[in-house]
Amino acid sequence: MFYIEIFTVICLGLVLGSFSTALIYRVPKKLPWGAERSACPKCKANLGVLDLVPVLSWCLSAGKCRHCSDEISAVYPLTETVSGALCVFIYLVYGLNISSLFLMASVPFLIALCVIDLKYMILPNQLVFILMGIGGARLLYLFSLDENFQTTDILTVYITGAFAYGFISWFLGFVLTKVLKKNSLGFGDVKFFMVAGLWLGIYALPYFMILSGTLAIVFALGWRMAFKQDVFPFGPALIVSFYFLLLLQGFF
Repeated sequence: MFYIEIFTVICLGLVLGSFSTALIYRVPKKLPWGAERSACPKCKANLGVLDLVPVLSWCLSAGKCRHCSDEISAVYPLTETVSGALCVFIYLVYGLNISSLFLMASVPFLIALCVIDLKYMILPNQLVFILMGIGGARLLYLFSLDENFQTTDILTVYITGAFAYGFISWFLGFVLTKVLKKNSLGFGDVKFFMVAGLWLGIYALPYFMILSGTLAIVFALGWRMAFKQDVFPFGPALIVSFYFLLLLQGFF
């Protein structure tokens, strides 16, 4: 049963990764998610089923479009592989159940937000709000499933957590902006803080702040060395911290 389940999770994760590559391409360009068929960016030829099998299609085509032979970026299979791995980690911690499926459903949006922030330094509202919606649906599921999970828990731990995370991040950004005389935290980051609070709860706030702050410092140093820029995307540090703490909660 374990091998069947993990094979299922890997396949699901790869498919979700393929979906995230579509989000990464379409959301910043404000293209509809599903109104148009996937096509080669170079020759615009529509891609068929054989072109869209995660990872496998890229390998069999030697990383080239079968219509025009233009090279296809290795970012596509890499993104799909990362998605598969993230889903496997969720399965190993939480098992295969409705609760873990909520976490897996968040994976393509987390990946898309991370990559888009790296490329464009924005966290699109529609992806952040979808994560918020999945988090809210997860809370309702937990409330209906666990008789020990009370309405007061939703209000005092998670709803309060969302506003606390959001307010503290906004306040820190406001203070740093005044001190450094430049924008230090975008509203997209503040909204993601609220999402993290809704998923993680108020008690995880200090851990999230410390971990995301530490990762941000490390990432900022690497970004400055690589690109010689002082401004860097904060989203990846938030997203990695969020995912890590979600996994960690599965052990308690």
